[in-house]
Amino acid sequence: MIYDHFFDWGLKEEISKLAMIRIKNGIRASSTVRILASDPDLYVAAIDDKIIAKIGPRYEAGHLVPTNFRIATCGNDYVV
Repeated sequence: MIYDHFFDWGLKEEISKLAMIRIKNGIRASSTVRILASDPDLYVAAIDDKIIAKIGPRYEAGHLVPTNFRIATCGNDYVV
């Protein structure tokens, strides 16, 4: 985590939620990342097949996310 993002930019709550999701799912630096989509306005990746992260302004991820996955957190242009 970067100090400025956590304290100065007011992202403490969002970063804390993301960190808890990472801990809960055992996500590590060595985790496997499988890219599901990589477009200018949409990036979707499955991490250890435990979580799916979507980054970018495009709302529709459609068939990329299994129906049994639920939103754990979301913010400006991201969903986990």
